[in-house]
Amino acid sequence: MPPPPKDYWFHLKYWGIIIPIAFLVPFIYNSIEILGIFKEIKSYNIETCQKLLGPPGLDHCEDITLSNEPGVAYVSCDPVLAYRNKVMGFNRLKPGEPIENGAIWRVAYDQKPAIIEKLGSGSLKNYHPLGIGFDVHPVTGEKSIFTINLPDNEPPSIEVFTVNDAKQLVHKHTIRHQKIYNPNHVHVIQSEQFRADDGTPSFFFSNDHYFNIPLLKHIETYFLPWSNVGFYNARTGQVEKAVDGLLFANGVAGTDDVLFVAETSAGVVRQYKINRKTDIKGVPHISLDYLNKIKVSGVPDNLHYHADKEMLIIALHPKPTEFYKRIAAVDPAMAPYASSGIEVWDVSTGETKLILQDDGSLFSSSSGAVFDTKNSKLIVSGIYDEGLLVCDL
Repeated sequence: MPPPPKDYWFHLKYWGIIIPIAFLVPFIYNSIEILGIFKEIKSYNIETCQKLLGPPGLDHCEDITLSNEPGVAYVSCDPVLAYRNKVMGFNRLKPGEPIENGAIWRVAYDQKPAIIEKLGSGSLKNYHPLGIGFDVHPVTGEKSIFTINLPDNEPPSIEVFTVNDAKQLVHKHTIRHQKIYNPNHVHVIQSEQFRADDGTPSFFFSNDHYFNIPLLKHIETYFLPWSNVGFYNARTGQVEKAVDGLLFANGVAGTDDVLFVAETSAGVVRQYKINRKTDIKGVPHISLDYLNKIKVSGVPDNLHYHADKEMLIIALHPKPTEFYKRIAAVDPAMAPYASSGIEVWDVSTGETKLILQDDGSLFSSSSGAVFDTKNSKLIVSGIYDEGLLVCDL
């Protein structure tokens, strides 16, 4: 059989095959790598870690933030996540089935034993917190906690609480806006310039999906970069554009000058410079300039930034296929473990380092993490586990 002509593969009729293959091969390769389909998870650096369990309700804790009080963290937990994950479009609750509220917990993890307190949600009757942020007014010292709220059969919202002298929460605001439609996480701007008259700060927020219909959410998660990050300007009560075209925008963190965004389904964390300008009426606004991105060893979830160390703490899911199986499990009691991982990005050098990994047998589904630099403690929350993981590093 004679060899084909040298221009055989360049005939027009073959391009209908060549072009799709050229597009599909990189996509398939990248998807296999990000989803960790063939990845073996080995536990790493967990010898000094202990699981901190608390009263009923300190479970399915999606996010965590540090207080300005030494050795204290605030944690957002919602037990209904065992049966309903609105972010990913899964709901195994029966119509009309009553569900308990989620809650914010105050955890003094540095005490022996740890002091764990469930904080009330004020007058809120339909409260299911997700991402959490902490704010201290630069002039008055007033402490505030911001949480994403994904209520049942109601539009999502940002809930703002103040922390009173008795260390209890007082509900201050419910913020809703048509452009805050699938919020996941929040990063508060500290500057007094961006605060409303009552002291409420402006903030960045991520919309993790464009669609609300579960089937379309599932498709969008993997294939459509239609999520975004917005900026709620407390001076005007309006939302300004920040970043578009992201493949599952998730955690946001930073300072008044820099913003980090977890792009979950792309397996990367992006860095932006925050620019501030004032219009002719004296109202401040923001814009972002892209600076950099890093690839992580899994899919990133929530972020926490230590500006003094230029260190970004990244909670991630090292093997996303396990995590997605856990979300979709019909019976949560029979669901597989989902591995945990924490990575650090040294922004000053550009280096990244995996500082903790667990196959899920000690602590599962790491979704948030903070690092107490003074006490050298890493505290991890897990969306599909009980309690917290506290590690001496």
